[in-house]
Amino acid sequence: MLERIVVDDEFWTALERLGRHRLPTLADVDPYGDTTLRGEAVDRMVRELEGSNLARLRGAEHEAITTLLAWGLRWRADRDLRIAFSGD
Repeated sequence: MLERIVVDDEFWTALERLGRHRLPTLADVDPYGDTTLRGEAVDRMVRELEGSNLARLRGAEHEAITTLLAWGLRWRADRDLRIAFSGD
């Protein structure tokens, strides 16, 4: 089920602002193809986001990244969920 569309600019700008090297799971998302995170990849993403300074983000960037974190936390309760990214 689609919950939200994140515009590329929001996502990639947030990664740059937080430091791509600090978020390797999200930095590996293919901007031109499809990427699906499940299992350990979602758990890694959650740990990376929880260790990031999300206060550095503004507006739509903050909303996009906190949405990903919320989805990751929801995955901990329902491990059948997946987080999917669709590229251009």
